[in-house]
Parts: sequence; structure tokens; C-alpha cells
Amino acid sequence: MNKNLKKIVAIALAIGAISAVAPATNINFLTTKAYASSDDDSNDETELESLQLLTESGSKIKLYESSSYDSDDKVDADDVEAGEKYFAKTSSDTINIDIDGPSSKYVRVFKGTSDSTKGKKISSDISLDKDSTTTLTVRVYDEEPDDDVRYEDDDYSSEYTIKVKCTADSSDSDDEDSSDSSDDYDDIYLDRLSVDGQSISLSKSKVEYTYNVSSDTDEVTIKATPEDEDYDVTIDGDSVDDDDKYKSDVDLKKGENKIKIELEDGDDERVYTLIINRGGTSSTTGSTTNTASGSPSSATDVVATVTNKWVQVGGNWQYKDATGNTVKNTWVQNYFVQADGNMATGWLNYSGKWYYLGSDGARKTGWQQAGGKWYYLDSEGAMQTGWVRDLGSGKYYYLNSDGSMAYNTMIGKYKLGSDGAWIN
Repeated sequence: MNKNLKKIVAIALAIGAISAVAPATNINFLTTKAYASSDDDSNDETELESLQLLTESGSKIKLYESSSYDSDDKVDADDVEAGEKYFAKTSSDTINIDIDGPSSKYVRVFKGTSDSTKGKKISSDISLDKDSTTTLTVRVYDEEPDDDVRYEDDDYSSEYTIKVKCTADSSDSDDEDSSDSSDDYDDIYLDRLSVDGQSISLSKSKVEYTYNVSSDTDEVTIKATPEDEDYDVTIDGDSVDDDDKYKSDVDLKKGENKIKIELEDGDDERVYTLIINRGGTSSTTGSTTNTASGSPSSATDVVATVTNKWVQVGGNWQYKDATGNTVKNTWVQNYFVQADGNMATGWLNYSGKWYYLGSDGARKTGWQQAGGKWYYLDSEGAMQTGWVRDLGSGKYYYLNSDGSMAYNTMIGKYKLGSDGAWIN
């Protein structure tokens, strides 16, 4: 692998934004839309087709037309309009923006409205001010802007404004796995909490609860009934009230799902965290003890019955569910346990898709090198094949049927350089 190849892949790793499309020129057999630069480096599309905020873990953040965050004011990602202002609320202090439409090289995002604010590429992480509201401005340009483009520059084609409220407390630890203390909040409480009709036993001294569901459960209905109907209740960003019976449907990704349930009464606030683990052998009602460890390396050798925790048995890592049974043949957070209960490493074929788990067993994403070859794994860790485009650099790469990146070759009429990128 030469130095140029290593360099381009390092850039791709830093950007971490890939979409599976084919390079588009005037070729009849290609029907997938792509946004390659034209000869004059101008942008033919000056408005976004969709705009989505994402948490650092990839969960979608809902957009609203008003700061009341009422469910009636919810806006779909593909319904955003240029010149409009939108509102969002999240407990994450780092987010990303995902767009569809023009090539990302024509788009910049500004944090704040100071004239000197520098625009960042759309693929960059955006840090939010904790316990505060951050104004983000997304602008689309006719031509690729300079790297030092400022907010005061007004030669953009369209813009979108989003006011993002970050509910993370500024005094919280930077460790995202740390639990919020019940003492950090005011004396307002939930009266009842349930998942798909199964009640969870609540305690006024706890704000974090764990619940396990099977791997085929991709959505749950959460009901959070407050002690006082005057409290404002939000479930995973959705406002609910008595008319909704305080219920909200929440999509689940495989592994761990952290769902915030927020209560507000004027200036008083309490935030509950419901951790739903999708991937256990069976659904478990109201587990509130021994929150699952984030990785096998944080576990210890098993010496007694443990629950919701990684343990080492005979030199192999295994995961015990809420009843103390060994979880088998499913995902646990970003790890996979095999039919024998042992954690898998290396390449894994699961449900017809290939995943690369590395030597530590953790599911990898983005560009990864294995066996001297480069592979690209999407946000869920699934290996990709065919054409992919780097949304940051605009360059195209081709992944062979075995997932390995092609280079120094021809793919049809397209020539790939020594770095793997299509030479146009």
C-alpha cells in the first residue's frame, strides 16, 4: 500500500461520510443521481432536498416549526424549506448534520451569528453549548466557498436556520456513559413508566432504568405518566400529554438505545434515562440493576451470578442477560455473541451481511484495513460493495464484490488511481 493511498484513506476516515452512489457522467446505464463537479465548478442545485440532525451515535433528532416542540409542529427532514427557521432539542452535546441535494462541498454550517464565525464543512462534528440553545445556520453556495468563508459573507444561494436546545447539564461529566444523579434535579417525578405495556418499577432516588428487548424488536411504545398533569413531558424529543395518553413510539437500533424522558414544570426539571438494550434473548420486564457494561474489557471474570454484564468464561467473553442467562447468537451493544455464547472477532456474516469486528470484537464502521486491503463499512457496520462517494472530497471509489477497495485499474470505462479514487 503506497503513501498516497494511506493518505487518502486517512482523509476518508476523518470525514467519515460516504454515500453509495455511482459516478455520474453522460452514461446511459447509470441511473443513480450523483453530484460530481461540473467543468466550471458551479453548483446546479442551490437548495437542499433534505436536512437531518443526528446525535453522535447516529440517532435522528426531530425538527419542529416552533420552540414548543409540539408533535403537531414536527417537520420531516425532506420538508425543510430555504429561509425558514426550525427548532430542535437533544440531550447530546455533539451532533452531526446529514443532507441530501447538492454536493457537500457547496454547503457550510455556521455555529452562532457573529460576523467572524467561520463556516465548517457539513461532515464536521458540531459541539453544542450545554444547558443552552445554539443557533446553527446551514448555507448552500453556487460555487465551492473558500475554507475561511465567514458568516458575514452574503454570496450564498440559500440558508436554513436551526435553533438547537441542548439539555445536557454544563456540570455533567464528559463521559457519556456516566449516569445523571437524581439529586441533580428538582422534586418533580414520573408517576408511572412502561414499555409496550410492561411497567417499570420507579424509585424517587433513581433517574436511570434499563430494559431489554429481543433483537427483532425495532420499535417500542413508551408511556411516561407524570405525577401532575400540569408537567410538560417529552419522550425522546417528542412532547406528549394526556391527549396522547403520555405515549410515544420510539424506533430502536440494534444494541444500546439511550432514551431521555424529560419533565418540566416552569423552571423545575427532571430527566430520566431509559436504556433499552435491543438484542437480548428475550424481553425482560423492568430491569433496574447492573446497567450493562459498555464493552467486554470493562468486565471481570465470572465468580457469581451476574446480570446485564460481560463476563469472562474459560478465556472467552460472554454476556449475561437480566436473568443471568448467557446471551447467544445476537448483537450486544456493538459486539456479537455466537451460538455458543462466546464473543465473535474478525469477519462476521450475519443475516446476509458482512461485518468486521476486529481483534477486540467491536463492530467497526468507516474505512478499515484488514489483511492488507481497505474496506468501507456503513454506519451500521455492514460492508459495502460497488461505487461509493466521499461526501467531503467528492471523490469516488470502487469496492470489489469481496468489499476490498480497487485501485490502479479500470472499472468499465472508469480509471482508478493508485489512491483508489476515480480519475475524471
